[in-house]
Amino acid sequence: MRQRTLSRQLVFDGVGIHTGSRSRIVLHPEEENAGVRFYKEGVYVPARYEFVVNTAHSTDLARSGKLIKTVEHLLASLHLLGITNLTIEVTGPEVPILDGSSLVYYEELKKFVREQNATLEPFVVTRPVTVRAGDKFVKALPSEQLVVSYEGEFNNFLGRQSYTYRGRPEEVVPARTFCFEWEIERIKSMGLGRGGSLSNTLVLGKERVYNEDGMRFAEEPVRHKVLDLIGDLYLLGRPVKGSFFSFKGGHALNYELVKKLAREGSRVRTSEWRQTKV
Repeated sequence: MRQRTLSRQLVFDGVGIHTGSRSRIVLHPEEENAGVRFYKEGVYVPARYEFVVNTAHSTDLARSGKLIKTVEHLLASLHLLGITNLTIEVTGPEVPILDGSSLVYYEELKKFVREQNATLEPFVVTRPVTVRAGDKFVKALPSEQLVVSYEGEFNNFLGRQSYTYRGRPEEVVPARTFCFEWEIERIKSMGLGRGGSLSNTLVLGKERVYNEDGMRFAEEPVRHKVLDLIGDLYLLGRPVKGSFFSFKGGHALNYELVKKLAREGSRVRTSEWRQTKV
């Protein structure tokens, strides 16, 4: 596959869902083989699993004391668009949540994708790989394309839901982050969710949706879980080919799967391609 970057610089700003602080990111086009990396206060943080420092309610990266929270929605957009070379300059503690989905990022980046001359082998899953935690698990299988399935069991009107992504980004990028009303105080007691609101979070009760506009899809929560997994998989440092099934998984299991895949699940070792800029 051809490497890709952007044809121009793009800027996004907004609140961080967990810190509640204003943040600004500037996306800078990059040369071939540069890879995707964040830049904060003089430090480059590659968008790779080796730099993950937290997976509780978000995927956070850090290097040399510079923390960047909640990278998954932006990385999902980059993965779906095949953007492989980009520097993301971050001012603030967190990637802006915007509307809680990847829609704004995806639609804006899509306008300015630029194909480059150099090629990059995708990360191809060649053998079954599974990670588990209690009754939760995430499984990877060989596939010629990226297929991502999620099944969840919810203790409210949603019940059991499932969804499979098969190459149609418009079916997942609008799906928003969500929470249940009875979780809000617990999340805030952890120092998280300070920027959450009905404008960026789908809030669900036992029998109702609190957002006036309702859900964007009947299976919006599981579609969002698929989106999160697509973003977390991009921490392998390249587009991925494989079929993935998650049962009640989240960022923590996604991260464990990514680490296991990097060790043993692909014919393309992640160490075979190193960014020219780190």
